[in-house]
Amino acid sequence: MRSKMDEKLIAWIEEVSSKDTLLVGGKGANLGELASAGIPVPPGFIVTSLAFKKFLEESGLKDKIFSMLEKLDVNNTQELEETSKKIRELIMQTPMPEYIEKAIREAYRELSRRLGLENPLVAVRSSATAEDLPEASFAGQQETYLNVSGEDEVVEKVKACWASLYTARAIFYRVQHGISHEKALMAVVVQKMVNARSAGVMFTVHPVTGDRSKIVIESSWGLGESVVGGKVTPDEFVVDKETLKIVEKQINEKKIAIVYDPQKKANVVIELPPEKAKAPSLNDEEVIELAKYGVKIEQHYNSPMDIEWAIDKDLEFPKNIFIVQARHETVWSVKRKSVAEEARVEGEVEEEIPLEKAEILVRGLPASPGIATGVAKVILDPHSKEAMEFKKGEILVTKMTDPDWVPLMKKAAAIVTDEGGMTSHAAIVSRELGIPAIVGTREATKKIKSGMVVTVDARRGIVYKGKVAIERRTESMAKAEVAVALPTHLEETLKEIYPVTATKIY
Repeated sequence: MRSKMDEKLIAWIEEVSSKDTLLVGGKGANLGELASAGIPVPPGFIVTSLAFKKFLEESGLKDKIFSMLEKLDVNNTQELEETSKKIRELIMQTPMPEYIEKAIREAYRELSRRLGLENPLVAVRSSATAEDLPEASFAGQQETYLNVSGEDEVVEKVKACWASLYTARAIFYRVQHGISHEKALMAVVVQKMVNARSAGVMFTVHPVTGDRSKIVIESSWGLGESVVGGKVTPDEFVVDKETLKIVEKQINEKKIAIVYDPQKKANVVIELPPEKAKAPSLNDEEVIELAKYGVKIEQHYNSPMDIEWAIDKDLEFPKNIFIVQARHETVWSVKRKSVAEEARVEGEVEEEIPLEKAEILVRGLPASPGIATGVAKVILDPHSKEAMEFKKGEILVTKMTDPDWVPLMKKAAAIVTDEGGMTSHAAIVSRELGIPAIVGTREATKKIKSGMVVTVDARRGIVYKGKVAIERRTESMAKAEVAVALPTHLEETLKEIYPVTATKIY
């Protein structure tokens, strides 16, 4: 028997809970759960998956889309990109049923009344029905639109979120994880924007080592897109769950921030002056308050969590802290495969170089452990000719990890980036896929040349020139190291990478 909730086109965040996941998606259900647990979430409403389903069925798009997907070979990058583009264009060009559009407009007007603001700035976020389930993070597979204002733009961005269910990376990811295209539906969350001074990600388990006694917070200036999209190497704070004391602090140079420009009515990237770039984006008081929310959220879900948060510049502490979303952490909360710990040596390469004679090209932060040797390819655009020619088993070197790279990542033996932290979306996905990854090297795209044979040691965060003889761990050794404190060699690497700003407090 259908409940009244199942028949809704619009649901308010405070009305929903985990039992409504099929209607409001993982993101929407989680926000409802957080609100009911007393966690500060920005107010808003959800355009349910029923609205999307009715749009597909009543417009006649359903049969067209699934017919195109049925014929698609997702391993053919060009075909995948072209099919994705056609489907998204079809959705954007097809008018929304009048009664659905009316419901969205009325909900936005009601939110405006509740906030006492005319045309308030909102974030419009995708919330897929299969997104955020424990088995697969779908990290960044669908879109988020920030600083959206006015009824017309909200309606347009809701449709853009629907279309994002069919991006190349989302289609590929569903096939990879055995998720049916027909069962994947899209709800859309519309929430008041937080005027972010700082924003970032919090994990209630160490994302690289699996240490459940620690909370890891990554933070940067401005909107959180710079952290989750890997556009900066963020500040990192490690908090002990038991004592709620900061036990490790790394303040990195955050050269850019993504901020809202009211004149342009768009998010823009700004370069930060050196003193701001090098300054901590969170104070200790804020770090500890965030960690308290992390503990509370983990206790509510009884599972390690991946949490996005923002600090509102218009409010005083502690009312300035908002939790934007929370989802189950997807590497350590399910049984970990040890694929990444096994060496990936692809293709025929030259004689091995002894480790003591090896030339170090770059160092970075280990984001997904493992060792790989192969031919490096420097690619700056995931849609470029070079990207189309990228071969399975090559080493992907790029400026930053971004969800658009997922189809290429699947082919890569390892990934090395200039920017990004260990909680960026693509770093999470690389751990899920079991691909060794090093992020935040700052200069990989300059120091590593396409065609060069390199060895990536993502246990230590080092890229060597040539095929280097590194001891490969057996599977039993790898299993023995899972979910323990940070290994000594990794600690030493971090000290070498961050000799000035890394401060440990015991």
